[in-house]
Amino acid sequence: MENSSSMTVGWDNVTAASFESEEVASYLTTIRDQVLKIIYIIIGIVGVVDNLFVIVIFVMFIKIANKVYLDYALH
Repeated sequence: MENSSSMTVGWDNVTAASFESEEVASYLTTIRDQVLKIIYIIIGIVGVVDNLFVIVIFVMFIKIANKVYLDYALH
């Protein structure tokens, strides 16, 4: 009788451990998804800021080029 009860306890431990590991895997998957979303948002923001910086540099170049042209044309 003792063997059958130890078998039952052993089986309960195995099934409980697999259930907990599934919860841990699900939890880790949720964390991974959230971290990936944050990384994608950061990469997107950096890309937008970089493009805005290029536009600002381009506009400044046009303004400086116009000033140089006007100074050259007046003299």
